[in-house]
Parts: sequence; C-alpha cells; structure tokens
Amino acid sequence: MSVKNSAPEENEAERPERDGEHSYPVQKLHQNGHDIFYTTIPVDDLFPYTFVERFCENPEEGYQRRYDKRRAVEIAEYLATDGMSIPINVVLSAQHNAELTYTRKTKQLTYQRVPEAFTVIDGQHRLWGYHLCKLRHRMPVAIYNGLDTMTEARLFLDINNKHKGVPRELLKNVKSIAGTETEIELSLRRLFHFLNTDEASPLRGKLNVGESSPGKLSRISFDSALGRAQKSELLSRQPPEKQQELILNYLRAFDAEIDDSEQLTKRSYFGAMFDVFDEVVRKAKKELNSVKLPALQTVVSLFADISEANYTGAAKRQRLVEEMRNHLHSDVRIDADDI
Repeated sequence: MSVKNSAPEENEAERPERDGEHSYPVQKLHQNGHDIFYTTIPVDDLFPYTFVERFCENPEEGYQRRYDKRRAVEIAEYLATDGMSIPINVVLSAQHNAELTYTRKTKQLTYQRVPEAFTVIDGQHRLWGYHLCKLRHRMPVAIYNGLDTMTEARLFLDINNKHKGVPRELLKNVKSIAGTETEIELSLRRLFHFLNTDEASPLRGKLNVGESSPGKLSRISFDSALGRAQKSELLSRQPPEKQQELILNYLRAFDAEIDDSEQLTKRSYFGAMFDVFDEVVRKAKKELNSVKLPALQTVVSLFADISEANYTGAAKRQRLVEEMRNHLHSDVRIDADDI
C-alpha cells in the first residue's frame, strides 16, 4: 500500500500564509508513532475540502458506510437547537495535497484549500450535520497526518469495534435524569419499577435494573412487550393505577396457571404473552364478565402446557403467539350446518 502523505512540514518561526491556506491554533499530540492535531475549524472552511471513501462506491479502497441523509438532518436539527452541543471530534486524515504545516512556536496548523485535502475516518454524518445546520458552527476535529489507506482503514475499524457502546438499558435510565423521556417512556419506567418491587408481582427482583444478569428480563424486552400492550384500546383508556392493576393481575394469572413460571422472564415468551394481552382480556370480559384475577386465570389456564423450550429460531415469539391463539380459540368450531 503506497503512502498517501508524508509528515507535515514543521517550522520553528511564524511564516505568512500563502494563497489558499487556512491557519488555526492546535494542540499537537504524538502517540505511538502518529502525530494528531486537535483544533476547531469553522465548518465552511473545512467541509468543501473533505471526502469519504465509501465501500459501496469504491470496494477496492473504501471502508465507510453509506451516507444516511436522514441521520445527518437529525444531527443538523440537534445542532440548531438552543442548549444542545456535540463535543466529539470528527477524525480526519490529511492528504498530501493539503500541504499540512505545523508551526511549533505559535502552535499553528495551516493547510491548502483544495479538493479532497482530508479524508474522513470517523464522523461523516456529524460532518454533514454541521454542514446542513442553519447555524455555522466551529467543528472540533482531530487530524492525523502521514497515514496510508491501510492505516486509515485499520483506524476506522479500531474506532468502531474496540470502543464498546453504552448498554441500551443504561441509556433508557439516564433519559429520566436528562429530562428527555417521552410520556410513554415515563409510563413504562414507572411500570417497570412497580413490577420489580411490588410484593405481589411475579417479576419482583427479576427485572434487569443495570447490567444484564442471567435469569432476569431486560428493560429493552420489557418496554418492547409492554409498549405494545399499552397501545391496546382496552388498556389505553384506563388511568395509570388501573393499568398497573390489570397488568399485575395478568402476570399473576400466568404465574399461577402455566406449568413453568420461569418462562415469565424469557424474552420470547414474555413478548408473546403481551401480544395476546388484548385477546385474553376480551375473552375474560365476554365469557366471564370480569377481568379480575380469577377470570384471567381461567382464560390463561388454556396456555398451561405451552413451553418456550419447544421453539427455536428467530421467529420463536411469533410461533408462541400462534400457539397461544390456537389454544385461546380452540372452543370455536364451524360445523357443516353452520355454513
């Protein structure tokens, strides 16, 4: 792999800028053989001179994902919102034609305003977000110099593979502190806490509050299943305390009637339970004129022998739902005389 660019020219004394050059104060870091320059640059002084090597456009040397305009617009709107900020650097690699020059005495970095002076290693959507934003921000950047294409690609892999993301459960919890919860998210969080702490709840102590633990149901699976149930016409019309009571009794009915109550914390089974929530409650009301615990138990007893262990694969939840519905409507038959 050929080297694209060489080390930057380094001057002891300040020199005047040449035509087409930009100059910015920087902090220089030398790390494991690489020079990295940290600075902030107005987006209009940088965006026109960057480019992205996308794999879909250049399979031989490209390594970046496709450009997602929707994501870039979301970032632009975020940057245009009062009080919002993005402190994370966009990571660039200076190319030979940038003629990158560092003046040690003044700690200034200069480069030429030429097309494709910098390739984007990380942050292409942030770069586009800054460009599309109606406010013309300065953009924090980290600029590498002296990298060949192979090293750029390896750095891209390291940034995206070795930096572990924050668990989604933690992000959900932090939303409440940050004040960014929607009404639905707030309702689900309160329900999660109630079912994890109430003495009558079969899920007491069995919901993951922090890091994932064996035998516990994750906040993501909980919100996904209960979020679907809360959209049901029967449940959405009830005040929060009545929603809690009905869901608690629904869980207690399963805990009392199914052969293996450990299934309550299995993601697929838990999801299937709440996929048929509306149908179970309607059947209890129609046939027993009640949706209290005894009536729910009578209907749920139809699922007593359904075992999640009998199903595997990606469609496990859907197949459990089908079996539950078959049991739920097993008393409905059509005879020849009915037609």
